[in-house]
Amino acid sequence: LAQTLRTPHPYLKISMSCCPDGAAGYLAADHIDQGCKGTAEGIGYYQVGSGSIGLLLIPDVWGWNGGRTRALADELAKKGGLAVFVPKILEPYQGGTDGDGLPPDFHLPSRRGEIAPMRFKEQWNANRTLPMLQKVVAAMKASGVKKYGVLGICYGCWAGFYLSKVTSGEELVCGASAHPSVHLEGVVGGNPAALALQVNCPWALFPCGQAGADGSDPPIYDKDGDLFKALESKFSGKNVTKRYSKMIHGFLCRGAIKDGNFKAGDGCEVKDAVVECVNDITAFLKKNGVWNEASEKKSGWLSYLAVCCSR
Repeated sequence: LAQTLRTPHPYLKISMSCCPDGAAGYLAADHIDQGCKGTAEGIGYYQVGSGSIGLLLIPDVWGWNGGRTRALADELAKKGGLAVFVPKILEPYQGGTDGDGLPPDFHLPSRRGEIAPMRFKEQWNANRTLPMLQKVVAAMKASGVKKYGVLGICYGCWAGFYLSKVTSGEELVCGASAHPSVHLEGVVGGNPAALALQVNCPWALFPCGQAGADGSDPPIYDKDGDLFKALESKFSGKNVTKRYSKMIHGFLCRGAIKDGNFKAGDGCEVKDAVVECVNDITAFLKKNGVWNEASEKKSGWLSYLAVCCSR
């Protein structure tokens, strides 16, 4: 670990962006929002649910209304009795999606050079988006939230680590991430493992693809990876890692679940993985007290997916 912290991270040689080659394409949202929009000192956010326990869902580079993002927010708010906030923090590129992040038709594998590495070093740098997140957190607190967790999708995990390192573990009690992209810390000249040593809460990480294979999330997130070992050095036995080796980076929010949409693998296989990953995230949130057991309700679209795939 000490040697790792002295040297640039080797993943810099593999990817200069958050999503590896082969990441699932953008999936347009076909969800009817259950929440509402708000602003906190000029920073937009989507809010659904209420109460003293919250969840900050920091989205991927397609932003606050990309793919399944709001469907996930609505699902977790309803299922766990949570106040879920989704921040709008990425300066839009070519209009973005609903004014945030990348536009819906942005083909990342062929157009990666348009945004990486400079956009991550500048407009989308976690140091720049951190104050925006803190404004949304202030809005969460003003709504009555006393403690909360973070669910960071792809880029959102990197931003979530930055928030965690400046926030008390009594307030931000845990973080979880599907297809994490903390390796962006290496892209901007830092070290992912060193960043992990600064967070103030345990994390659950769910990387994708075969470890070490082209297009897969790097092995830093696995049990023997330097980032996960750094987390364990601070919160021994409290962190979780589970690799979805058959899934493509981006499946949770951007893998297609209906015919006619871009699919990250077989439709039912992706549906099953989405259900499984949400259940894994839910279990971690529950374990760390980011769940209102008394208000727990049966899920909506998630149960529908499970029924469809069981037929």
